[in-house]
Amino acid sequence: MESDLTETSSTDGSDEYSSNYIQQNRNSTNTRLFSFLALLHAYVPDSYLPMQVCQQILGPPDPINGGPPFEERMEPFTVFISTDTPGQVCMCDQDEARKQLEILHNSGINRSTTAKKLMDFLCGGEPQPHVVQMVKDLLLKRKTGKKGKEKFSRLISDILKRENFFHAVSVLKTASTRFRIAIYPQTIARLYYIERRDYEMAAAWAERAINIDPYNSYVADTLGQVYKNRLKNAWQIVDVWEYANKSLRAFEAVEEKAMKEEDSQNVDPDVAVRTSVSFNNRGHFGFIQVANLVFVKLRESPFREKLRRDVEDKFEFFELYLTYSMPDMKTLEPHYFREDIAACYQRYTGRAAASSTSFPGLLDSLNHGLFTLRRQAEVQRTTPELEGIVDDLKSMYQVYRDDVVTAMRYILSNVILSNRKHNAPQLARLTQLQSVIRRFLWQQPSQPPQPEFHLLALMLFWPEEQLQEVQQEADDEEEGRAAEDDESSDEDTDEDQETEALLPLNLQQHVRSMKNAFEGTYAKYLRGRYLLPLFFLGKGHGLSKWIHKSILDAVVEGEVDSELTEQNDRKKKEMIDDMWCEGRVWQVQGIRELLLPVQVESQQTAAMQEVSVRVGGQEIQARLEVGPSQRSELFYLYFTIQGPVVINVSTPHDELQLNDCAVQPN
Repeated sequence: MESDLTETSSTDGSDEYSSNYIQQNRNSTNTRLFSFLALLHAYVPDSYLPMQVCQQILGPPDPINGGPPFEERMEPFTVFISTDTPGQVCMCDQDEARKQLEILHNSGINRSTTAKKLMDFLCGGEPQPHVVQMVKDLLLKRKTGKKGKEKFSRLISDILKRENFFHAVSVLKTASTRFRIAIYPQTIARLYYIERRDYEMAAAWAERAINIDPYNSYVADTLGQVYKNRLKNAWQIVDVWEYANKSLRAFEAVEEKAMKEEDSQNVDPDVAVRTSVSFNNRGHFGFIQVANLVFVKLRESPFREKLRRDVEDKFEFFELYLTYSMPDMKTLEPHYFREDIAACYQRYTGRAAASSTSFPGLLDSLNHGLFTLRRQAEVQRTTPELEGIVDDLKSMYQVYRDDVVTAMRYILSNVILSNRKHNAPQLARLTQLQSVIRRFLWQQPSQPPQPEFHLLALMLFWPEEQLQEVQQEADDEEEGRAAEDDESSDEDTDEDQETEALLPLNLQQHVRSMKNAFEGTYAKYLRGRYLLPLFFLGKGHGLSKWIHKSILDAVVEGEVDSELTEQNDRKKKEMIDDMWCEGRVWQVQGIRELLLPVQVESQQTAAMQEVSVRVGGQEIQARLEVGPSQRSELFYLYFTIQGPVVINVSTPHDELQLNDCAVQPN
């Protein structure tokens, strides 16, 4: 007979009956099988044991050879067990499985003993792949909560609570013996340094894990974490020196191994290369944390000065890493991530991270104070500050005219200021900025331009919509500003250059070059992450047609605030995330008033991830973010650091159709 758990099983005496039976039959084969099933279902709910394996655990006589049926042999546990799926046996209910584990524990059959016996039985010889995965889920899978991932799997955590530390280590040692997989000794190392602060044993197990998988950057990170945590508890100068150096060497090894890892999608299966879904940033961040500890513990030390250059390099890495991407569309880095990086940078340079005027620093400047990115604690840059940045970078550009990075920062500062104050007197004319970037298009660069260069070229030379009266108004406004401008550089007074700046640019060539430049610079570091929108194409003119993502975030936040009946930051964050992920932001009136629809010439299937977009008399290829909708199609365009992206949205009103797109000059 096949049986499922009934709603009355917890109160109809089954628990008491099973408890009495277990106490009297602790070593029986059906009690052993029941303990295996309870353990698996309590911690790996989708797991099961094949009926053939269950019969092997029960031993002879098998029903095939005239023995009693399986259900009869499993009494009194049959009420808790399901055999509904042919050939598979499992517990019926996870809560009941957990309850039965407690009954087993109170009867002297604890979790650690059950886990080791389960591995002994299932993993003799060459275990099946599904068994290997099931044991990994049982011992290693960590639950993600509000504060991130738990330190250990639920089973290991429960063994630590209900039994003791050494029982938890014993289970993992059994797994480490059965499976030559680095993650088991790696987890033992974490147990030793987190639970016991036994850094010597932790380091030994971390080294053992590295020996098993010497090219894995994530495995190598554990040794750095061991030494970093030892450094936290070191106050004698000699100890600080020793463990600071050991930590830094370990994290440097993590960086080196991470650099050699490749995206599995881009690797020839016949070539032996270590792959990973995303770039491991733990070596870089581990360095930042160690540098913070060194600064506090070693005052006036030459060691601190030695670290300064590396701190600046790591800050530059994280500045672009966090400005251009995030883990996924809803997930941000832990709150301490930016805090530790900013604190380290200020300690070693004396400069505030928020005052950076690098290219990613300028892009990020409008995000300060945004709730959406958990940046409320940061002071938002004022309009006078942004105007001052434009003036400073203009002066710098006049001195370093041949430095493309300085030129790009100067151009971007104008775009950023135009998002805050579109008629600011400090803003350069569009033709002036076009002339600046044209100079570098004419030159033969010593190295290929970065994607940021092509981003600016595309933004500056993007055709205006064919609304002559608006364009004339813009020209008059720009001429008025020029008359007040006492700047006398050659670029701004050379009429020939301004005339050439108006010549059309091959936009598709720059789209292609931007993508290639991304692949050659940032693709390795940002793979597997969500590339953040930087600028959306808007209804303005000149620089004002490029809308910074923060402007949209502010509109969405205001929309959510109007719907909330009481202040609840967690609920607010969820509502904002849902609006973006579900595409409801595109139905917000304030968003539709800002963005300019684009005309998609050739819309390909959802499987094909690119579409052709009509831009003036040209066509460019853009990545398609959302699959085509059934009707009322509308397309908006934005840029990531990889290139243009077209998002296909459905509007709530029939009047918003593709024919609302701006008429582009042919």
